[in-house]
Amino acid sequence: MKELRNIAFYSRSNEVFECLEEEIFQRWNFFLTSPDLASPKLDRVFNPSLLIIDTYSLGMEFLEFIFKHSRYKTTPILVLDFYTEKPFIENLIDKGAAGYLLVHSFADELDIAMTMILGGKNYISNQLEIYKGNTYLIK
Repeated sequence: MKELRNIAFYSRSNEVFECLEEEIFQRWNFFLTSPDLASPKLDRVFNPSLLIIDTYSLGMEFLEFIFKHSRYKTTPILVLDFYTEKPFIENLIDKGAAGYLLVHSFADELDIAMTMILGGKNYISNQLEIYKGNTYLIK
């Protein structure tokens, strides 16, 4: 049997997992990781293949902290948020993120995004135009 890859997911909520199909958990080991800015609990996750940062619930400051202080500098980062503006997303990619998903398309695109990122490619949600200008996405 193929060994599952470890995915560290930083979020204030586990609700995002409730929208995922059960089969995705058979392909990946997800670990909901403490969002403690002073001392991220990433050490609980052995050799993560990918970090998912939910900036929708944690804020951009936490992502900046990970970019600057992560001991896993070579670990790709997938950002989850609600912004649809391309300059904002391109800035995240330029700073070091490997991908970007919208909160509302997370379940639909997560598997393909992780596959592409772990294959060495960047991934940006293909649903940005669908949600562009929808004010209900704002916190």
